[in-house]
Amino acid sequence: MLKWILNNSFVNEFKQRRFLQKKFPKIRISKVNISFIDLVNFKGYAHVGAGAFWYADGGIEIGNNVIFAPETVIWTSNHNYESDIAIPYGGPDIKKKVIIEDNVWVGIRCIILPGVTIGEGAIIAAGSVVTKNIEKYSIVGGNPARIIKRRDIENYEMLKRENKIYLEMKSNYEL
Repeated sequence: MLKWILNNSFVNEFKQRRFLQKKFPKIRISKVNISFIDLVNFKGYAHVGAGAFWYADGGIEIGNNVIFAPETVIWTSNHNYESDIAIPYGGPDIKKKVIIEDNVWVGIRCIILPGVTIGEGAIIAAGSVVTKNIEKYSIVGGNPARIIKRRDIENYEMLKRENKIYLEMKSNYEL
């Protein structure tokens, strides 16, 4: 019984959180499952909600002040379905980095697929599937994710100039 407890996913997730928090002290991370954790790079403050499941063999780059709600999925590779080795797929996986720029909010149960860049200030609505790049300041939703509207850029830029960055403010005092 003790051997099972030491090898179960809770212990691995605890080790992942400890590794990430030691390497990136400005992030808050809950119970997560991240494969290829050494290929994830945080550039500043971030919050990763519970139940995140990220497969990072193609690499994940995360900007400053990025918030992930619970149960987000990021996938950075895909099987080669055009392979001449086997069907339905074969050969080495096709790996593509996911880039998430500053001040992005990713809603609960979103899925982000390989090779996607999410632009600064974007908001991804709950349950969205992001299959293509998302422009700066866009608010997107759906499957596949499409632009619903754009943020008020003047207000966004004013808050940015005044350094009203949510996770940085939260680290100094509770909002």
